[in-house]
Amino acid sequence: MPDPATDLAVSAATALVTNMATDAWAACRNLFVRWLRRHQGDEAEVLVAQLERGANQVARAADQDRARAQLAGSWQLDLADLLDARPELEGELRQILTEIGTQERAGAWYQTNVARDQGTVFAAQGGNVIHHSVTHAPPAAADPDAERGTPTDGRP
Repeated sequence: MPDPATDLAVSAATALVTNMATDAWAACRNLFVRWLRRHQGDEAEVLVAQLERGANQVARAADQDRARAQLAGSWQLDLADLLDARPELEGELRQILTEIGTQERAGAWYQTNVARDQGTVFAAQGGNVIHHSVTHAPPAAADPDAERGTPTDGRP
């Protein structure tokens, strides 16, 4: 039967390294750093330094997914050790994971919609509907006689 603390350590380590070198990293990092500093005393700074080094390694890696996978194991061990020593911290770590998940769902969405030739765009993200309609007429066609160099005063 799986150990809930081990499962939590795996989930937390995965969330931690998945966010490294992404737009969500600063928020994720801050949550973990506050938690570590609150509960680890002097050892927290060693873990924070490891966290920074790992994030820098992921940012520089040619294969960021591989770097994250390699770091995940180390963080799983560190977090499992911490939870074994202090099982009362599980609730706070679960709360951090919930907050990270909420931030990920609230992250930026990008969408490009273009309406042309009196077209209409209906776009929806997260339940909102945005309606944009092009109502101006296209520019009038140029005078074909002027393009051929034909005088407009009736001369041949």
